[in-house]
Order: sequence, then C-alpha cells, then structure tokens
Amino acid sequence: MFDPDIAPSGTLLGLLQRGRGDGTLHALTAPRPEALAALNHCVLNDPRHDWQVENRSLYYARLHLDLHGDLDAIEAHLFDPEDLLDTEESRTGLALAVLGHLASYGRGDALPLLRRYAAHGSNWAWALDELALRDDDAGLRSLAQPVLDRFPTDPEGEAELAATVRDAFEPRPWRLWADDPRPAVSARVRAAQETGCFDRWQRQMRPTGPRPGWSVEAVLDWAQQGLERGAALHVPAARCLAAVAGPDDRAEIVRAARDGADGARCTALRYLADHHDPDALPLIEDAVATGSAAVADAAVDAFERMRSLAAV
Repeated sequence: MFDPDIAPSGTLLGLLQRGRGDGTLHALTAPRPEALAALNHCVLNDPRHDWQVENRSLYYARLHLDLHGDLDAIEAHLFDPEDLLDTEESRTGLALAVLGHLASYGRGDALPLLRRYAAHGSNWAWALDELALRDDDAGLRSLAQPVLDRFPTDPEGEAELAATVRDAFEPRPWRLWADDPRPAVSARVRAAQETGCFDRWQRQMRPTGPRPGWSVEAVLDWAQQGLERGAALHVPAARCLAAVAGPDDRAEIVRAARDGADGARCTALRYLADHHDPDALPLIEDAVATGSAAVADAAVDAFERMRSLAAV
C-alpha cells in the first residue's frame, strides 16, 4: 500500500481519482483535452490507497471509450525506461487492466499493445493474464517463445519456469503452449507443468501449517517461525488458537500478548481482541507503546476490528 497524491474533491481530477459516479458526468461535460488529461493521470498514476482491494479499471475504461481517447499515453507509460527499474505491479497494473477492458469492448489497438508488453515488459505476467481472457489462440501462440526466453535453460531457470506455470493466475496460455507444434516449446512447458504438479503433491504430503492436536504453544511457535521467514501468519494463527485454546490457556495467551516474541504477541493480541477479552484493550495499548513496528501495526489492526462497547 502507498499514499497517493489526491487532488481536492471538487476538481475533475479529484472526482476521477476517487472513482465518483459524478466524475464521469463532469468529464463528459468538460473540454475533451482536459478530461483526457485527468483520465490518463489516473490510469498512469494509480490513485487507489490499496490497489489490491479496490477495482477501478472498468470505470476508467468505459470513460476512455466515451471520450474516444487514444492509447499513446498508456503506451508511453508501459514502455518507458522506468519499466526496467520499477517492476512493481502497482506501476503498470491499472493501465494493463484498462487495456484488457478496452480489448473486450472491441478496441483493436488494445490487443497488440498488450501482446507487445507481454513480450517485452517487466509486468508481463499481468498482461498475459489479460490476454488469456481476451486473445485468440494465434495471438497467444505468438507469445510462447518470447515468454519462455525469459527463463534460462539452466536448473535455476527451469525451476523458476515451473513455479510460474504452477502459480499462473490464468492457465490457458500454458495449456495452449503445452500442445504447441514446436517441440522446443511444448516439451519445456509440459516438463514445467509436471514439475509444478509434483511440487504441489509434495506440499500436500508434507503440510507445514497447523494440524489437529496442536497446542497453544505450538500455534504461537508456528506464528513466530512464519514471521522469521518474512510471512505474517498471526491472522490465521489467531483462528487456530480459537480452535485449540480452552479456558485454562488464557493465562498463557495473555503472557504472550504482554511480552512474547513478535509473532506470538501479534497472534495473542488478535485472538484476545476477537474474543473481547477484558485485558485486550490495555494489552493493545501497551503493544502500541512498547512493541516493534510489526507488533504495533497488528495491535492497531486488532483494535480496529473490535466491536465491543468498551472499544467504541
């Protein structure tokens, strides 16, 4: 998440940045160059506070159609040299999603732009997902070699390819490429699919998450181990505590919320807040004042979820 620069709500740009319905009305009555400039600013500088939880691409794509806008600004943004330096999905994701909707509405210039970015852009996987929903088989087959060329043929490259195929959001291109008449393409993709299936089977045979019979201590340890690996597991761990903890375990959970390791402390705070424990509020206040940044953030998040009269 990030804090975008939002214009005042009374301006055309501010209305479009907020996704307001009257923003469309104002844009359609404003001078066309001004409206297109504001629209392109939104598409190229994602105004959403958290782009992963708020959909905005259809709103901008429909307005783009109503204004009969061209794709020059989007093309310049996608193929700017900065694309090689800033590979975060948030830089280009909204523009690619807008192109996907435009392609669905029959804009013939949107598909070639998506194909070119899938072949050469850093956020190629997003572009490929958009194409998987809208492009024909011939268009997708033309991308097989450029995409595979991104992965070296050494063991590390093949492992990365297998993980990409396994975790693909839209599997259609990979399934199509697995039947490609070019042996060099189909053999690599099929091998990656088999490796991905084997990896998934191994994970199922050796689960690393909580299992029936775990104790409160085991759940807290699991949350701490996840944090040490860089994965915040306190939310699912708190749900696990709800399944395994009994009345006799409260003292242990309160101790963890007061002075436990960060992962365990975040988990305990979340659990106590969700269960409206009488000690939850002072423990949250203490965590914000004395805990690490991760603990403080988890404590605030837990407090924001509370619906008790004391919290209100």
